[in-house]
Amino acid sequence: MDQNKSIPEERYQLEIFVKAKNLKDMDTFSKSDPFCRLLHTIQGEKEKCEGDTEFQKNNLNPCWEKSFIIDYIFELNQKLVFQVWDKNQSAGSDDLLMGEVETTVADIVGAKDMKCEFELKNKKGQCVGTLVVNIDKQPEDNQFIQLSWIGKDLMNTDGFFGKSDPFLKFYKRVGEDWLPVHKTEMIKDNLNPEWKPFQISFKRLCGNKQEEKFKVECWDVHEKGTNNQFMGHFETSIHEIINENKSEFNLEYQANKSGGKIILKEKKVIKRPTFMDFLRDGEQINLIIGVDYTAQNGNPNFPDSLHAFKTQNGNQYETAIKACAQILLNYDYDKKVAMYGFGAVPHLPNYNVNETEQCFPLTGDFQKPEVYGLEGLVNLYKQTLPNLQFSGPGCLGEILNYSKQIAEFNAKKKIYTVLLILTCGQIHDLHQTTEIIAQCANIPISVILVGVGDFDFKKLEFLDQDQKQLQKEVLTRNVVQFVPFAPFSHSLPILQRELLAELPHQLTNYKSLLGLVPSK
Repeated sequence: MDQNKSIPEERYQLEIFVKAKNLKDMDTFSKSDPFCRLLHTIQGEKEKCEGDTEFQKNNLNPCWEKSFIIDYIFELNQKLVFQVWDKNQSAGSDDLLMGEVETTVADIVGAKDMKCEFELKNKKGQCVGTLVVNIDKQPEDNQFIQLSWIGKDLMNTDGFFGKSDPFLKFYKRVGEDWLPVHKTEMIKDNLNPEWKPFQISFKRLCGNKQEEKFKVECWDVHEKGTNNQFMGHFETSIHEIINENKSEFNLEYQANKSGGKIILKEKKVIKRPTFMDFLRDGEQINLIIGVDYTAQNGNPNFPDSLHAFKTQNGNQYETAIKACAQILLNYDYDKKVAMYGFGAVPHLPNYNVNETEQCFPLTGDFQKPEVYGLEGLVNLYKQTLPNLQFSGPGCLGEILNYSKQIAEFNAKKKIYTVLLILTCGQIHDLHQTTEIIAQCANIPISVILVGVGDFDFKKLEFLDQDQKQLQKEVLTRNVVQFVPFAPFSHSLPILQRELLAELPHQLTNYKSLLGLVPSK
């Protein structure tokens, strides 16, 4: 794997605060003594009891002091069941369930100010009071360090006919191993190089342990990156370079032999806003879905088609739509999603043409391409299948460009666009697609590509990397995530994790590139 490719680190702990209002009294001669219990289920795992609050004696409007701490996993549904019990203080007597509320972490995190009020209902479905739930992110170390390094009098490994082409590699210690976490660019023919500044998180560099040593190696590039020659190494720590102001390091090459010096020119500690900070500030996800209807998918009237419904669980396209929308709709206030098709001749009630279209709304109305909620998406997908003549070729450029324009329009708002494209992988406009993706690097958009079927997905894999524009400018960030459907088809939670694992990082990376911070 490319060591320079960003690895998502979006994992948080959430603190959940609860209180109740106007509880129905369960006692005869006094008031109830309520406490709250939290049951937590991460999708695909067993239900877990996160514990109980203290009970509050004779109180029908309790504000419990004890809170709950849970891990937050963006890509997976997390069900919460809050149960309010009446504490029975008599020996041998059971506590009495007063009522409960079922919701999800995403429902609360996606709500305004991360606060929700729920009707507390008993087993008969009767309202027995109101439960108020607030969520707050636990304080966490989201610190980064910006480093700028230069070399001085480095070893020349190229002899009389050239100079070394040095680069630096950084490693963190995990157990007995040194694991690579960053690599600088190569500076050609230079024994006194100055590398570009870079930022790296404390967590990635040293596991948040500032006194933990990390290792830096200097290498000379040989033969197009193969058989690189070692020029020396040193070890240091964040504590040394920040608190002790250590800035000059001797490259240990061999016993009693130095490979030169590496000097820390600049250092700066940066605290970046996290994905959760932007959600708290009102950031919304705008989901757009594109579906491949090229002939390579097969006639949907035949069972071997990728669009055929072979079981009650639907087909690969429907499953992938559900997997992604089920999570992302939690972060969209209006729950409306635009769905488009490509690679087909549409004969829709409001949109009937006689040639292949590469971006058409399944509603048949470009002015009203959206439907409401997950059920609306699935129904629209199913209802439009009989009205589409599968054709080809399959081109992504139009739908990418259309979504890019939407993202650009929303750039000054707190709206981040996610384009989910489901395709069997035959892209006939790869050059144009690559160009448009390069243009997306500086606008608020991510592109999730799902490879459906068992075809060759080399073109999709090619798009899921840091591309170069035709002008040879390196992309400022990677906006594409490719996931083949088949390896994860056995488990919806695992598929969701694969689909959405990079999205939080891509959003925060976009914000940081523009210097955007939450207003709250």
